[in-house]
Amino acid sequence: MRSIFGISNGLMAAIRLAASAGMLAVPSSMLIASAGNAQAGEALPADLQGCASIFDPVGMPSGTDGADEHEYTFQNGSLPPVPNPPFLYRCHLGGFALRFNGVTKVPDWVAEDIIPEEVGSGAERSDDFFVDKTLPEGYSALLSHYKHSGYDRGHQAPAGDFSARQDLMDETFVLSNMGPQVGACFNQGIWRELETAIRNLLPTRPRLIVFTGPIFSGPLKTVDDVKAERRAKAAKVANPPPTAPAAIPPQSPTTGQTASPASPTADVKPAEASAASTGSVAIPTAFFKIVYAVEEQRAMAFRFRNEARCKTSYAAEEFRTTIDAIEEDTGFDFLAALSARRQTILERQVSPFWTW
Repeated sequence: MRSIFGISNGLMAAIRLAASAGMLAVPSSMLIASAGNAQAGEALPADLQGCASIFDPVGMPSGTDGADEHEYTFQNGSLPPVPNPPFLYRCHLGGFALRFNGVTKVPDWVAEDIIPEEVGSGAERSDDFFVDKTLPEGYSALLSHYKHSGYDRGHQAPAGDFSARQDLMDETFVLSNMGPQVGACFNQGIWRELETAIRNLLPTRPRLIVFTGPIFSGPLKTVDDVKAERRAKAAKVANPPPTAPAAIPPQSPTTGQTASPASPTADVKPAEASAASTGSVAIPTAFFKIVYAVEEQRAMAFRFRNEARCKTSYAAEEFRTTIDAIEEDTGFDFLAALSARRQTILERQVSPFWTW
């Protein structure tokens, strides 16, 4: 099948592979043109030009979020330091692109172009998570942030979407492609099932552009906050308060006065229970996916709360939403390169599940 710009999926995959191997130099003008001038005539940022084909023909998401507007607060009311710049763009081997948030340490959005040539067999899952060394120091999430947090390192661009290309599958394990997700019955359940269902569309819809990302509601809570709460709770269990006063209060042998008993939680720092960690990873309230079928020019949108849903199908109606609603939640404008009329048609309606 051919894209609307006359480039076959096979040729697109070959271009990505050659570019990622350093065998192909593509002029910036060609990359920008192939993306339909990205969005309403605007050029892609330099860091995304290697991923221009991903944004063909829907454009790059535009807009601002809390990092841009300095609107974030932590759950204890403190304001986070906002790095300069507050976000950075990254293109990974031409296969997926992202906008990484320096405050939340989670990508604002991840974009990928799923084609049959890169989904199949041949690649093996490594589970080798790593830090993007091109990000400024202190910008990225760390492996230690997730350790003992109780949250999975949840892929935004799934490894399975590149199961026929080892280099791209390995690249999806970069921590800037992760968000803290509840594990059992979410990341390991309905979220994974949704990712599989999207890949299963390829036989009849041979090119899918997918945007994935977090939704934050209210003050930011970090994985370090969760760890501190657990330490405080464990300390309270280990040192419970006395259930009854002593029959005879102990007296000082020197003064004869009643001595104050040692506090059972004297070794627990009060700040630990409500610590706001400015250098840690923020936990999203929910996650979204927007799926756009290029040749059919149809779209679907999903919103899942970041919580365990053990007995609920990913296909349940409650998870389907409108692109307009996701734009309201995130502050970003998606499908910006489509005509205003087409955006109105696609973004205001909840699409029936996979009937298009």
